[in-house]
Amino acid sequence: MLLILILGHATLLRAVGAFLIVSTAPARPDVILLMSGDSVFPAASELHARHPEAVLLKPEYDKPRLEQMGIWPDRIGQYHEEMTKRGVPVEKQLVLAGDARTEREVIEQLGRWLDQNSPRQVTVLCDEFQTRRMQTNLRSVLKERAAQVGIQPLPDRRFNASDWWKSRPGLRAVMFNYITLLVAGTHGGGDAERLPAWDPDEYERSLKDPDEAEAPRSTSPGLLASLARWLDIGERPVEVDHVVLLPGDENFRPFVAAAMVKAGLAKDILLPMNHSTPDVQDGLIAPVHDVTSRVLAARGVGDRLRILDAKSDSTVDDALAMKAVLDEEPEARVAVVSSFYHLRRARIAFRAVYGARADRFVYISTPARDVTPDNWWQSDHGIGMIGIELFKLSIYWVQYGPGKYWLIAVAAVLVLWRRRVVRRRRRQQQGSAPAGGVVPSPAGS
Repeated sequence: MLLILILGHATLLRAVGAFLIVSTAPARPDVILLMSGDSVFPAASELHARHPEAVLLKPEYDKPRLEQMGIWPDRIGQYHEEMTKRGVPVEKQLVLAGDARTEREVIEQLGRWLDQNSPRQVTVLCDEFQTRRMQTNLRSVLKERAAQVGIQPLPDRRFNASDWWKSRPGLRAVMFNYITLLVAGTHGGGDAERLPAWDPDEYERSLKDPDEAEAPRSTSPGLLASLARWLDIGERPVEVDHVVLLPGDENFRPFVAAAMVKAGLAKDILLPMNHSTPDVQDGLIAPVHDVTSRVLAARGVGDRLRILDAKSDSTVDDALAMKAVLDEEPEARVAVVSSFYHLRRARIAFRAVYGARADRFVYISTPARDVTPDNWWQSDHGIGMIGIELFKLSIYWVQYGPGKYWLIAVAAVLVLWRRRVVRRRRRQQQGSAPAGGVVPSPAGS
């Protein structure tokens, strides 16, 4: 069996990836809905060129902080610009108006739009590994009307179903979409209520005023809230030499780092560069380090940012990227800033690189949009976020933490237990055999 798994692992892994991909696009669509995927704009214009009578439909999402600030591009404006550049008439470029936050909310808006625009055949352009989840949500939200909507998968230029396990982005994509597919298929709930917007100015004032009460922490009872609180090992900010800013969630993390510098709690901010995504390569969005630089400049601390050349593709890579700087200052005080649910895994990563020194680092948690330790189980988005983090944490616990030793110990116990069972069975068999080892013949033989 083991030999079969070793020789056939590529076939099995291809099947794992292929299961996520659904292709049900109608032959002649009336509507082309642009959802996600590598090269979604070229794919939409190519499909429209084959079916010029079709209209394009782009969902309008609730604008996050960086889009409101003009640091991220306006997605609707970008859609019109890209489609016009590719020759799609303006009158064919429609907008699914609203302020959606999630895939399910977009589908709900699509259902209302179809109610007002008579029966139509819709093709949804979607990242190929998201297509089965998209199909699940379409059926859950639209019910019998889901038959009007087909899906055209868009492959990622970096990986596909035949080689996704050979790269970190591919591994993350498949893992993420299996977890979110499970959530969509089992939870199928709506979305948590929208929380009041987090105010970076208020947070900054709380750091500058030593008498300001610390922001209230989650106190909800129950196992689910306790699980999220366990992930959040964040501490109140104190004076340090460097802020290590982990890339990601630019609507929150850079603002917390900037507040620490402006409050006089840190001298500078260290940030590793990320590998480019397809959207960055196509010029649709700016690299993370450029976005962060613009946020910090807008907050008045742009000159305190140190972008490190080492390219990062994981939290361990982030920790390694800082090593050249921090090794020169073995006594430097360090604060690590990241999202509340990510901090426990971040500490494991920094321990793997810096050993016991990482336990002296201060870990500062930032909020996440509409997801808190008190409500994460109330929405598909929150369940997916925490579920994915727990999965990643288990991998880090084994790969970089004490998990490998626990697994070895459990395996040793199982082997010893199995040997004991086998010896017991042998003794029982020997004890039941007749003296002299002669087995009597059956009567009448």
